[in-house]
Amino acid sequence: MIQVLNNFIFLFLLSTVLIFCSFTARAEELPLSLGRHLAEEGNYHAAITEYKRFLFFHPDDPRVGGVYHAIGLAYRAGGLWTEAVAALRTATHYAIDRESKSEYQLTLAVTLIATKNYDLAELELIKVMLRNPSTRLHRRMLFLKTVLYIYQFRWEEARRVGREYTTDEQLEVLFDAAVNTPQKSADVASMLSKILPGLGHIYIGDWRDGLNALLLNGAFGFLTVDAILDGHYTDAVLWVSLVLLRYYRGNTFRAKTAVEQFNLQRSRQAAEALLQRLQEIVDTP
Repeated sequence: MIQVLNNFIFLFLLSTVLIFCSFTARAEELPLSLGRHLAEEGNYHAAITEYKRFLFFHPDDPRVGGVYHAIGLAYRAGGLWTEAVAALRTATHYAIDRESKSEYQLTLAVTLIATKNYDLAELELIKVMLRNPSTRLHRRMLFLKTVLYIYQFRWEEARRVGREYTTDEQLEVLFDAAVNTPQKSADVASMLSKILPGLGHIYIGDWRDGLNALLLNGAFGFLTVDAILDGHYTDAVLWVSLVLLRYYRGNTFRAKTAVEQFNLQRSRQAAEALLQRLQEIVDTP
């Protein structure tokens, strides 16, 4: 009888321990699974709350790095870029192995590229490269580095890294087109505008603004000359000092700005074509 009672007590205690352990495990997993579910549903703020709940109760859990990585992704998806960068940097700090650290740094590099922090993004990619990552992460690093250089219009560097990633012939053609993209000279535009207002804009094919500048400066010049011929010298001085010189100098400045915008637009078009082709390569099975 005593033996039976002892066995019963032993089984009861064992069952209690197993139930408690199972409950504890589910309690630990609940915030993470709920956070993932909320993130998938697009409720990023609530997802971050659940992730932080897990971190609060389990600060020494080996999954802390991955949780911070998930928080960074949720912040990024919600458009909170500064918070995303901070969380991803923390994730790299808590990474438990080299592969995870490289994974988190690549995610951080993507986020930095999206926020136009190109120098910081390149630094993260260099760190990954020096760690000699797996083939999968190495290829991803090459892809991101190519994208980074394209965004910076560093065509030859992008071509060099891109060749390590792919041998696509169409991409080579697009790189040739980017390198040979015609650029206009801001100095030439400025000089032409000084010779005849509006010529700087016409130089880049902007006939509307060019003719507008020519007509305005011509009208003010006519009014000045007309005032001089009529003996209204005070009016002539006012026209020259307050109106004509202002529009004349402004036309020169706007011509230089227009050239810079023209060149930037051309470079962006070349970059968009390259990025689109890279995306097509990635999407190809």
